[in-house]
Amino acid sequence: MRRFLVCVSSGVWACIFLSACSGVPLTSVPRLLALRTELLVANPAEIMLAVQADERLVPARGRVPTLDFDIHPEEAGAFEPVQRSVPMRLKAGGALPSGLPDAGAGRHWMIYDFGPEAQKDVAALQARIKQIRAERQGKTGGSLGIAVVQDGLVPSDSRLGRTLWQSWLQTSAKTGFFEFWTGPLDELKAGRERK
Repeated sequence: MRRFLVCVSSGVWACIFLSACSGVPLTSVPRLLALRTELLVANPAEIMLAVQADERLVPARGRVPTLDFDIHPEEAGAFEPVQRSVPMRLKAGGALPSGLPDAGAGRHWMIYDFGPEAQKDVAALQARIKQIRAERQGKTGGSLGIAVVQDGLVPSDSRLGRTLWQSWLQTSAKTGFFEFWTGPLDELKAGRERK
């Protein structure tokens, strides 16, 4: 289940939940703490996920990461709950985006972004969250979960289990990529199987 989740309740507190804390670089913690705000104001065309993995790992057709939104009112009926998964797409070819290190021998990058329709979906969800916040000002709030879900990318090939998996995220071209999880592929698979 290798997912990164930011939760917000009543617009007052934020908690960071990382299902794989051991793989989170300490240098990434400040960016992770700012991620909720960044994702809510980001230009969807600039959001990208970059995965560096063993070159033998080839993504299965139709298996892509998603950006998941889960919005629920604190008070039942205060507003319509929203649960949506917006799929990313694998970018074909092109130069390596700025800010990512060279993959090195025997490794490669898989870069994911949102296509035009998915960009519209993300923008609509961002607008809906802003609308809910404006309508609920001074009233009971709710909870907001945003997750970058990449478990659909995990291959079943056991020979790759001890190979290194690195996940990097960009919310804007200006701030660039940051590494948000690194660890053996087996850990990623174990998390998916615990779902």
